[in-house]
Amino acid sequence: MDIRGAVDAAVPTNIIAAKAAEVRANKVNWQSYLQGQMISAEDCEFIKKFEVAHSEEKQTILTNEGHQCAKTFLNLMAHISKEQTVQYILTLIDDTLQENHQRVNIFFDYSKKTKNTAWSYFLPMLNRQDLFTVHMVIQIVSDVYAEEL
Repeated sequence: MDIRGAVDAAVPTNIIAAKAAEVRANKVNWQSYLQGQMISAEDCEFIKKFEVAHSEEKQTILTNEGHQCAKTFLNLMAHISKEQTVQYILTLIDDTLQENHQRVNIFFDYSKKTKNTAWSYFLPMLNRQDLFTVHMVIQIVSDVYAEEL
């Protein structure tokens, strides 16, 4: 890849990509959510491990702990209302699905066990005021729905 390709890969080409890069850069202090009893120790431990994993490590985690991954993502979305943290969670989910679209199956498997639909967990978030959050939810729901077709 020439230098221009390297620059193109590093510089976001649209507003959403720029916002996602900004969100990724603002790491969440999961320990404070644990201390405030907003998340469980199990979810805190899992998300801290998952967010620092590289692509290959994520695949191993998802293969071995896919149910826990879906459960943690959905628990975090349900119990945290701070917009910046919700954006971070959604960006992490979207990044995970963009790396490998088959990963959406963790949500299908989890939803079968909870007798729900895979996208129903995300739909209430469409009512949020933040447009980036709504965009990310739409992107995730479309990935989930596309896999179901």
